[in-house]
Amino acid sequence: MIPKKNTVIDLKLPATSNHAAYAKELLTQAYALIDYEINWVNFTSSQELELVNSGRLAAAIARSSIIEGQFPRLVRVPYELFDFSLLKVSDRRRCGYCLNEDIKSIVYPKGAVLSVNYAESLRDDVEKLGLNTSNYLNEMILKRRADSVLIMDFLLSPEVYDNPHFIVETIMHKYDYHYLSPKYKHLAKPLLAAFKTLDANGTVAKLQQKYNINSVYHLSAPPKEVSFISGTWDDYSNADSSGIYWDIIEKVFKDDFTLTKSTSIWARAVHSFEQEQVDVLIGAYKTDVSVDALFSSFHLDYEYPLYAFARNNNTLERIKQKDTTLTACVDSGSSLHKHIAFIATDNIVETSFIQCETLLKNNKIDILIEYDYNLEPSTQALPKMVLIESSPLFLVFHNTEKGRFLKYYFDKNIAELARNGVLRELFPDLSSFNRAHIRP
Repeated sequence: MIPKKNTVIDLKLPATSNHAAYAKELLTQAYALIDYEINWVNFTSSQELELVNSGRLAAAIARSSIIEGQFPRLVRVPYELFDFSLLKVSDRRRCGYCLNEDIKSIVYPKGAVLSVNYAESLRDDVEKLGLNTSNYLNEMILKRRADSVLIMDFLLSPEVYDNPHFIVETIMHKYDYHYLSPKYKHLAKPLLAAFKTLDANGTVAKLQQKYNINSVYHLSAPPKEVSFISGTWDDYSNADSSGIYWDIIEKVFKDDFTLTKSTSIWARAVHSFEQEQVDVLIGAYKTDVSVDALFSSFHLDYEYPLYAFARNNNTLERIKQKDTTLTACVDSGSSLHKHIAFIATDNIVETSFIQCETLLKNNKIDILIEYDYNLEPSTQALPKMVLIESSPLFLVFHNTEKGRFLKYYFDKNIAELARNGVLRELFPDLSSFNRAHIRP
Protein backbone atom coordinates (compact mmCIF):
# COMPACT_ATOMS: atom_id res chain seq x y z
CA MET A 1 0.00 0.00 0.00
CA ILE A 2 1.29 3.47 -0.89
CA PRO A 3 1.50 5.61 2.28
CA LYS A 4 -0.80 8.62 2.35
CA LYS A 5 0.95 11.90 1.59
CA ASN A 6 0.19 14.69 4.04
CA THR A 7 -1.25 17.99 2.82
CA VAL A 8 1.15 20.90 3.31
CA ILE A 9 -0.03 24.26 4.68
CA ASP A 10 1.84 27.51 5.29
CA LEU A 11 2.16 29.11 8.73
CA LYS A 12 4.29 32.04 9.84
CA LEU A 13 7.59 31.08 11.46
CA PRO A 14 7.19 32.17 15.12
CA ALA A 15 9.53 34.46 17.02
CA THR A 16 12.26 33.15 19.28
CA SER A 17 10.85 32.49 22.75
CA ASN A 18 9.79 29.57 24.92
CA HIS A 19 6.11 30.22 24.19
CA ALA A 20 6.75 30.40 20.45
CA ALA A 21 8.74 27.15 20.50
CA TYR A 22 5.97 25.51 22.54
CA ALA A 23 3.28 26.65 20.09
CA LYS A 24 5.35 25.51 17.12
CA GLU A 25 5.89 21.99 18.45
CA LEU A 26 2.30 21.63 19.68
CA LEU A 27 0.88 22.77 16.32
CA THR A 28 3.24 20.47 14.43
CA GLN A 29 1.95 17.49 16.40
CA ALA A 30 -1.71 18.56 16.22
CA TYR A 31 -1.61 19.03 12.44
CA ALA A 32 0.20 15.72 12.04
CA LEU A 33 -2.72 13.96 13.76
CA ILE A 34 -5.03 15.23 11.01
CA ASP A 35 -2.54 14.40 8.24
CA TYR A 36 -1.18 17.89 7.60
CA GLU A 37 2.39 19.12 7.44
CA ILE A 38 3.43 22.69 8.19
CA ASN A 39 5.70 24.77 5.98
CA TRP A 40 7.07 27.53 8.20
CA VAL A 41 7.31 30.83 6.29
CA ASN A 42 9.30 33.82 7.52
CA PHE A 43 7.09 36.95 7.64
CA THR A 44 7.02 39.86 10.09
CA SER A 45 4.35 39.64 12.78
CA SER A 46 2.60 42.76 11.48
CA GLN A 47 1.79 40.94 8.20
CA GLU A 48 0.48 37.69 9.65
CA LEU A 49 -3.19 38.49 10.21
CA GLU A 50 -3.68 40.13 6.80
CA LEU A 51 -2.09 37.11 5.11
CA VAL A 52 -4.30 34.71 7.07
CA ASN A 53 -7.38 36.76 6.29
CA SER A 54 -6.59 36.66 2.56
CA GLY A 55 -5.84 32.92 2.62
CA ARG A 56 -2.13 33.21 1.81
CA LEU A 57 -1.39 31.70 5.22
CA ALA A 58 -3.55 28.90 6.60
CA ALA A 59 -3.73 30.20 10.15
CA ALA A 60 -2.39 32.57 12.78
CA ILE A 61 -0.28 30.62 15.23
CA ALA A 62 -1.47 32.06 18.55
CA ARG A 63 -3.53 35.20 18.97
CA SER A 64 -5.77 36.86 21.53
CA SER A 65 -9.51 37.02 20.87
CA ILE A 66 -9.22 40.80 20.54
CA ILE A 67 -8.34 40.31 16.85
CA GLU A 68 -11.90 39.14 16.14
CA GLY A 69 -13.15 42.71 16.01
CA GLN A 70 -10.74 43.61 13.20
CA PHE A 71 -10.76 40.20 11.48
CA PRO A 72 -14.25 38.75 12.01
CA ARG A 73 -13.86 36.16 9.22
CA LEU A 74 -11.05 34.30 11.00
CA VAL A 75 -12.11 31.07 12.68
CA ARG A 76 -11.04 30.45 16.27
CA VAL A 77 -10.12 26.91 17.30
CA PRO A 78 -11.63 26.98 20.83
CA TYR A 79 -8.64 25.52 22.65
CA GLU A 80 -6.55 27.70 24.98
CA LEU A 81 -2.96 27.31 23.80
CA PHE A 82 -1.58 29.31 26.74
CA ASP A 83 -2.29 32.37 28.81
CA PHE A 84 -0.15 35.47 28.68
CA SER A 85 0.09 38.97 30.07
CA LEU A 86 0.70 42.24 28.29
CA LEU A 87 3.33 44.11 30.28
CA LYS A 88 4.24 47.76 30.42
CA VAL A 89 7.92 47.96 31.35
CA SER A 90 9.04 51.42 32.43
CA ASP A 91 12.17 53.12 33.70
CA ARG A 92 11.69 54.47 37.24
CA ARG A 93 14.66 56.81 36.76
CA ARG A 94 12.92 58.51 33.83
CA CYS A 95 9.34 58.81 35.04
CA GLY A 96 8.92 57.50 38.61
CA TYR A 97 5.90 55.19 38.73
CA CYS A 98 5.48 55.98 35.02
CA LEU A 99 1.73 56.41 35.23
CA ASN A 100 0.14 56.88 31.81
CA GLU A 101 -0.36 60.57 32.48
CA ASP A 102 3.38 60.96 33.22
CA ILE A 103 5.06 59.08 30.37
CA LYS A 104 6.25 60.95 27.28
CA SER A 105 7.25 58.04 25.03
CA ILE A 106 6.34 54.40 24.47
CA VAL A 107 7.58 51.59 22.20
CA TYR A 108 5.39 48.66 21.10
CA PRO A 109 5.29 45.86 18.49
CA LYS A 110 3.13 46.70 15.47
CA GLY A 111 1.99 43.11 14.99
CA ALA A 112 0.43 42.75 18.45
CA VAL A 113 -3.12 44.11 18.35
CA LEU A 114 -3.34 44.40 22.15
CA SER A 115 -0.20 46.51 22.23
CA VAL A 116 -1.27 48.68 19.30
CA ASN A 117 -4.68 49.38 20.84
CA TYR A 118 -3.16 50.22 24.22
CA ALA A 119 -0.56 52.57 22.72
CA GLU A 120 -3.17 54.33 20.60
CA SER A 121 -5.34 54.88 23.70
CA LEU A 122 -2.65 57.06 25.29
CA ARG A 123 -2.52 60.84 25.05
CA ASP A 124 -1.87 62.34 21.62
CA ASP A 125 1.32 64.03 22.82
CA VAL A 126 2.94 60.72 23.87
CA GLU A 127 5.62 59.79 21.33
CA LYS A 128 4.69 56.33 20.01
CA LEU A 129 7.16 54.10 18.17
CA GLY A 130 5.89 50.87 16.63
CA LEU A 131 8.43 48.16 15.79
CA ASN A 132 7.88 45.63 13.00
CA THR A 133 9.34 42.87 15.16
CA SER A 134 9.31 42.13 18.87
CA ASN A 135 12.95 40.98 18.81
CA TYR A 136 14.31 44.41 19.80
CA LEU A 137 11.90 45.28 22.61
CA ASN A 138 14.20 44.13 25.43
CA GLU A 139 17.06 46.06 23.85
CA MET A 140 14.95 49.22 23.76
CA ILE A 141 14.25 48.79 27.48
CA LEU A 142 17.85 48.17 28.49
CA LYS A 143 19.17 51.05 26.39
CA ARG A 144 16.56 53.35 27.97
CA ARG A 145 15.28 54.56 24.60
CA ALA A 146 11.77 55.34 25.92
CA ASP A 147 9.86 55.84 29.15
CA SER A 148 7.85 52.65 28.61
CA VAL A 149 7.81 49.57 26.39
CA LEU A 150 4.89 47.20 25.77
CA ILE A 151 5.93 43.55 25.67
CA MET A 152 4.37 40.13 26.22
CA ASP A 153 5.46 38.43 29.44
CA PHE A 154 6.95 35.43 27.64
CA LEU A 155 9.27 37.72 25.65
CA LEU A 156 10.64 39.65 28.63
CA SER A 157 14.31 38.87 29.28
CA PRO A 158 15.57 37.94 32.79
CA GLU A 159 18.05 40.81 32.52
CA VAL A 160 15.16 43.28 32.36
CA TYR A 161 13.02 41.52 34.98
CA ASP A 162 15.85 41.37 37.52
CA ASN A 163 16.90 45.01 37.08
CA PRO A 164 15.43 46.92 40.06
CA HIS A 165 15.14 50.18 38.11
CA PHE A 166 12.50 48.80 35.72
CA ILE A 167 8.81 48.63 36.63
CA VAL A 168 7.18 45.50 35.23
CA GLU A 169 3.46 46.24 35.28
CA THR A 170 0.76 43.82 34.11
CA ILE A 171 -1.65 45.70 31.85
CA MET A 172 -3.97 42.82 30.98
CA HIS A 173 -4.16 39.05 30.98
CA LYS A 174 -5.46 37.06 28.00
CA TYR A 175 -5.50 33.63 26.37
CA ASP A 176 -4.07 32.83 22.95
CA TYR A 177 -5.94 30.72 20.40
CA HIS A 178 -5.13 29.30 16.99
CA TYR A 179 -7.04 31.20 14.26
CA LEU A 180 -7.77 29.65 10.86
CA SER A 181 -8.15 31.44 7.55
CA PRO A 182 -11.74 31.25 6.21
CA LYS A 183 -10.29 29.07 3.45
CA TYR A 184 -9.34 26.45 6.07
CA LYS A 185 -12.33 26.72 8.41
CA HIS A 186 -13.10 23.03 7.83
CA LEU A 187 -10.03 22.20 9.96
CA ALA A 188 -11.46 23.75 13.14
CA LYS A 189 -13.22 20.63 14.47
CA PRO A 190 -10.44 18.16 13.55
CA LEU A 191 -7.82 20.44 15.12
CA LEU A 192 -9.86 20.84 18.31
CA ALA A 193 -10.09 17.06 18.55
CA ALA A 194 -6.33 16.80 17.96
CA PHE A 195 -5.57 19.31 20.72
CA LYS A 196 -7.83 17.41 23.12
CA THR A 197 -6.08 14.15 22.23
CA LEU A 198 -2.66 15.68 22.91
CA ASP A 199 -4.01 17.06 26.18
CA ALA A 200 -5.45 13.72 27.27
CA ASN A 201 -2.36 11.65 26.45
CA GLY A 202 -0.04 13.97 28.40
CA THR A 203 1.74 15.52 25.42
CA VAL A 204 0.61 19.05 26.27
CA ALA A 205 1.81 18.73 29.88
CA LYS A 206 5.19 17.41 28.73
CA LEU A 207 5.60 20.26 26.24
CA GLN A 208 4.62 22.82 28.87
CA GLN A 209 7.24 21.39 31.19
CA LYS A 210 9.82 21.27 28.38
CA TYR A 211 9.34 24.95 27.52
CA ASN A 212 8.55 26.17 31.06
CA ILE A 213 5.02 27.31 30.26
CA ASN A 214 3.19 28.19 33.47
CA SER A 215 -0.46 29.01 33.85
CA VAL A 216 -1.57 32.29 35.40
CA TYR A 217 -2.12 32.44 39.15
CA HIS A 218 -5.77 32.73 40.13
CA LEU A 219 -6.56 35.01 43.04
CA SER A 220 -8.70 33.78 45.88
CA ALA A 221 -10.93 35.85 48.12
CA PRO A 222 -8.96 38.51 50.02
CA PRO A 223 -7.40 37.46 53.34
CA LYS A 224 -8.66 39.25 56.44
CA GLU A 225 -5.37 39.71 58.30
CA VAL A 226 -1.95 40.76 57.04
CA SER A 227 1.31 40.96 59.01
CA PHE A 228 4.20 43.28 58.12
CA ILE A 229 7.78 43.62 59.32
CA SER A 230 10.50 46.17 58.62
CA GLY A 231 13.82 47.33 59.95
CA THR A 232 13.69 49.91 62.73
CA TRP A 233 14.44 53.09 60.79
CA ASP A 234 13.94 56.46 62.43
CA ASP A 235 11.13 58.51 60.87
CA TYR A 236 10.39 55.78 58.31
CA SER A 237 9.43 52.63 60.22
CA ASN A 238 9.57 53.39 63.93
CA ALA A 239 8.98 50.70 66.55
CA ASP A 240 5.74 52.44 67.63
CA SER A 241 4.26 51.99 64.10
CA SER A 242 4.77 55.64 63.18
CA GLY A 243 6.84 56.87 60.26
CA ILE A 244 6.52 57.41 56.51
CA TYR A 245 6.57 53.74 55.51
CA TRP A 246 3.99 52.72 58.10
CA ASP A 247 1.78 55.64 57.05
CA ILE A 248 1.91 54.37 53.46
CA ILE A 249 1.05 50.83 54.57
CA GLU A 250 -1.93 52.19 56.52
CA LYS A 251 -3.21 54.16 53.53
CA VAL A 252 -2.93 51.19 51.18
CA PHE A 253 -4.21 48.34 53.34
CA LYS A 254 -6.19 49.54 56.36
CA ASP A 255 -9.64 49.70 54.71
CA ASP A 256 -9.75 46.00 53.84
CA PHE A 257 -7.46 44.21 56.30
CA THR A 258 -6.53 43.93 59.95
CA LEU A 259 -2.86 44.90 60.09
CA THR A 260 -0.09 43.66 62.38
CA LYS A 261 3.10 45.73 62.20
CA SER A 262 6.47 44.99 63.77
CA THR A 263 10.07 46.16 63.47
CA SER A 264 13.43 44.60 64.23
CA ILE A 265 17.06 44.83 63.22
CA TRP A 266 17.11 44.30 59.47
CA ALA A 267 18.76 40.88 59.41
CA ARG A 268 16.17 39.56 61.86
CA ALA A 269 13.32 41.10 59.85
CA VAL A 270 14.55 39.37 56.69
CA HIS A 271 14.91 36.08 58.59
CA SER A 272 11.35 36.36 59.95
CA PHE A 273 10.02 36.84 56.43
CA GLU A 274 12.09 33.99 54.98
CA GLN A 275 10.82 31.70 57.76
CA GLU A 276 7.24 32.68 56.77
CA GLN A 277 6.55 34.20 60.18
CA VAL A 278 5.15 37.35 58.52
CA ASP A 279 3.33 38.07 55.27
CA VAL A 280 5.16 41.13 53.97
CA LEU A 281 8.68 42.55 54.31
CA ILE A 282 8.94 46.33 54.03
CA GLY A 283 11.79 48.29 52.42
CA ALA A 284 14.00 45.65 50.79
CA TYR A 285 16.44 45.71 47.92
CA LYS A 286 15.85 43.03 45.30
CA THR A 287 19.01 41.32 46.54
CA ASP A 288 18.00 41.17 50.22
CA VAL A 289 15.86 38.02 50.13
CA SER A 290 17.23 34.56 49.35
CA VAL A 291 13.92 32.64 49.14
CA ASP A 292 11.43 32.47 46.26
CA ALA A 293 9.52 35.71 46.68
CA LEU A 294 7.64 38.42 44.79
CA PHE A 295 8.57 42.09 44.80
CA SER A 296 6.07 44.90 44.41
CA SER A 297 6.03 46.39 40.92
CA PHE A 298 5.95 49.88 42.40
CA HIS A 299 8.68 50.86 44.83
CA LEU A 300 8.22 52.38 48.26
CA ASP A 301 11.20 54.73 48.17
CA TYR A 302 14.70 55.17 46.74
CA GLU A 303 17.59 54.59 49.14
CA TYR A 304 20.74 56.72 49.04
CA PRO A 305 23.92 55.14 47.67
CA LEU A 306 25.83 52.78 49.97
CA TYR A 307 29.52 53.66 50.35
CA ALA A 308 32.75 52.11 51.51
CA PHE A 309 34.67 54.86 53.35
CA ALA A 310 38.44 54.33 53.47
CA ARG A 311 41.16 55.67 55.77
CA ASN A 312 43.15 56.98 52.81
CA ASN A 313 43.54 56.68 49.04
CA ASN A 314 45.86 53.70 49.34
CA THR A 315 43.18 51.82 51.28
CA LEU A 316 40.62 52.82 48.66
CA GLU A 317 42.76 51.18 45.98
CA ARG A 318 42.94 48.02 48.10
CA ILE A 319 39.12 47.96 48.19
CA LYS A 320 39.01 48.19 44.40
CA GLN A 321 41.52 45.32 44.20
CA LYS A 322 39.36 43.27 46.64
CA ASP A 323 42.15 42.85 49.15
CA THR A 324 41.01 40.04 51.48
CA THR A 325 43.22 41.28 54.34
CA LEU A 326 41.33 44.55 54.79
CA THR A 327 39.52 45.16 58.07
CA ALA A 328 36.00 46.59 57.98
CA CYS A 329 33.12 47.64 60.19
CA VAL A 330 29.39 47.44 59.47
CA ASP A 331 26.26 48.31 61.40
CA SER A 332 25.23 45.21 63.36
CA GLY A 333 22.11 43.46 62.10
CA SER A 334 22.16 45.38 58.82
CA SER A 335 23.35 42.65 56.39
CA LEU A 336 25.76 45.19 54.89
CA HIS A 337 28.64 42.73 55.24
CA LYS A 338 27.44 40.87 52.13
CA HIS A 339 28.57 43.80 49.99
CA ILE A 340 32.18 43.16 51.04
CA ALA A 341 32.07 39.38 50.82
CA PHE A 342 35.67 39.30 49.56
CA ILE A 343 36.91 40.28 53.05
CA ALA A 344 37.52 37.46 55.52
CA THR A 345 34.68 37.17 58.05
CA ASP A 346 37.10 37.45 60.98
CA ASN A 347 38.17 40.84 59.65
CA ILE A 348 34.67 42.35 59.80
CA VAL A 349 33.45 44.05 62.97
CA GLU A 350 29.68 44.35 63.51
CA THR A 351 28.62 47.07 65.92
CA SER A 352 26.72 50.39 65.83
CA PHE A 353 27.63 52.72 62.97
CA ILE A 354 28.62 55.30 65.62
CA GLN A 355 31.15 52.88 67.07
CA CYS A 356 32.31 51.99 63.54
CA GLU A 357 32.99 55.66 62.90
CA THR A 358 35.08 55.85 66.08
CA LEU A 359 37.07 52.77 65.09
CA LEU A 360 37.82 54.31 61.68
CA LYS A 361 38.93 57.62 63.19
CA ASN A 362 41.29 55.75 65.53
CA ASN A 363 42.73 53.68 62.66
CA LYS A 364 41.46 50.44 64.22
CA ILE A 365 39.83 49.42 60.92
CA ASP A 366 40.51 50.11 57.26
CA ILE A 367 37.01 50.75 55.91
CA LEU A 368 33.51 51.60 57.06
CA ILE A 369 30.41 50.48 55.15
CA GLU A 370 27.54 52.91 55.63
CA TYR A 371 25.14 55.45 54.10
CA ASP A 372 26.63 58.92 54.24
CA TYR A 373 23.59 60.52 55.90
CA ASN A 374 24.38 58.58 59.12
CA LEU A 375 27.94 59.90 59.36
CA GLU A 376 29.73 63.06 60.45
CA PRO A 377 30.98 65.49 57.77
CA SER A 378 34.59 64.59 58.56
CA THR A 379 33.88 60.93 57.76
CA GLN A 380 31.91 61.84 54.64
CA ALA A 381 34.99 63.72 53.38
CA LEU A 382 37.17 60.58 53.44
CA PRO A 383 38.02 58.69 50.21
CA LYS A 384 35.04 56.51 49.29
CA MET A 385 33.57 54.31 46.60
CA VAL A 386 29.98 53.39 45.81
CA LEU A 387 28.99 49.81 46.65
CA ILE A 388 25.32 50.19 45.68
CA GLU A 389 23.97 53.00 43.54
CA SER A 390 20.82 54.76 44.68
CA SER A 391 18.27 51.96 44.36
CA PRO A 392 14.54 51.36 44.87
CA LEU A 393 13.16 49.75 48.01
CA PHE A 394 10.28 47.30 47.67
CA LEU A 395 7.60 45.41 49.52
CA VAL A 396 8.30 41.66 49.40
CA PHE A 397 5.56 39.02 49.32
CA HIS A 398 5.62 35.24 49.50
CA ASN A 399 5.12 33.40 46.21
CA THR A 400 1.86 31.90 47.43
CA GLU A 401 -1.78 32.50 46.62
CA LYS A 402 -2.05 34.99 49.49
CA GLY A 403 1.22 36.68 48.55
CA ARG A 404 0.22 37.03 44.92
CA PHE A 405 -3.07 38.57 45.94
CA LEU A 406 -1.39 41.05 48.30
CA LYS A 407 1.12 42.09 45.63
CA TYR A 408 -1.72 42.70 43.17
CA TYR A 409 -3.64 44.66 45.81
CA PHE A 410 -0.64 46.81 46.76
CA ASP A 411 0.38 47.64 43.19
CA LYS A 412 -3.15 48.59 42.20
CA ASN A 413 -3.74 50.84 45.21
CA ILE A 414 -0.30 52.45 45.56
CA ALA A 415 -0.52 53.61 41.94
CA GLU A 416 -3.86 55.24 42.65
CA LEU A 417 -2.47 56.97 45.76
CA ALA A 418 0.37 58.33 43.65
CA ARG A 419 -2.06 59.46 40.97
CA ASN A 420 -4.36 61.40 43.31
CA GLY A 421 -1.58 63.08 45.28
CA VAL A 422 -2.02 61.21 48.58
CA LEU A 423 1.54 59.81 48.56
CA ARG A 424 2.98 63.29 48.14
CA GLU A 425 1.29 64.34 51.40
CA LEU A 426 2.77 61.41 53.35
CA PHE A 427 6.36 62.51 52.74
CA PRO A 428 7.66 65.25 55.07
CA ASP A 429 8.77 67.60 52.28
CA LEU A 430 8.98 67.94 48.51
CA SER A 431 12.68 67.05 48.48
CA SER A 432 12.17 63.61 50.06
CA PHE A 433 9.19 62.95 47.80
CA ASN A 434 11.16 63.84 44.67
CA ARG A 435 14.06 61.64 45.78
CA ALA A 436 11.62 58.70 46.01
CA HIS A 437 11.06 58.87 42.22
CA ILE A 438 7.27 58.46 42.42
CA ARG A 439 6.13 61.26 40.12
CA PRO A 440 8.42 63.10 37.66
